[in-house]
Amino acid sequence: MRLNDHAGSAFGVSPDTFSILGFAVEAWAFTDGLFDPTLLDVLIDAGYDRSFDQLQEAAGTFGIAESAVRSSPPPTEIGFDRETFAVTLPAALRLDLGGIGKGRAADIVVTMLERGGADGGCVDLGGDIAVFGERAEAQPWAVAVDDPAHPGTDLAMIILDEGAVATSSRARRHWRTPAGDAHHLIDPRTGVSSTSDLVAVTVVAAEAMWAEVYAKAALIAGATAGTELLEGAGLSALLVTDDSQLRPVGAIDGFMIPTGTSH
Repeated sequence: MRLNDHAGSAFGVSPDTFSILGFAVEAWAFTDGLFDPTLLDVLIDAGYDRSFDQLQEAAGTFGIAESAVRSSPPPTEIGFDRETFAVTLPAALRLDLGGIGKGRAADIVVTMLERGGADGGCVDLGGDIAVFGERAEAQPWAVAVDDPAHPGTDLAMIILDEGAVATSSRARRHWRTPAGDAHHLIDPRTGVSSTSDLVAVTVVAAEAMWAEVYAKAALIAGATAGTELLEGAGLSALLVTDDSQLRPVGAIDGFMIPTGTSH
């Protein structure tokens, strides 16, 4: 927030902040802009600048105009001074790291635990999950994937020895606006909530940060383009379509035990 307040001039940040900003710019490039960390103003226009309970109470008073496509400079115009950890945002650009921050934080905590001597651990930050090492029961880590068509029911179990899992879904955080239903996954190409044919995407990756980024980007891209994006990145994933069809990507069958009602 302080960095956003100083857009247009150099502003010193912590090493962790400097690092995640660099990763966010890389993620924008790797996903052809489908992951976009510069959509803060669009999210605010949608009312998504308050707790979800408050947003639901105010449902119907917010909406995103169809013409709200981002007009601010691209993330590649952010200036980085690697000697001083200073960052310069273009004057018209404001950042929101909601699509990468939890995953990056989970990865940092895993590193801290490993360096601290932990034999194993599971870090779950709002559904972005990273695991490493041994479980007390000497079994692999098991991560449940929620069924978007039947909330509270497990669709599948992801089995990992190490690595990360992240799910992006438009089934839970959605609200009514004068223009219809809206959700927090904004398509940067249109400036409105994604209307792709996917309702949820679960990605397995070495790091939670990249699992989170690619889950969001693939959901926005849709089943066909999202599959191509994930395959190009060498990632495994499970895609759930609007009609509850499951589309496996990569080697996901080697990680997954189906348990739910979708097919």
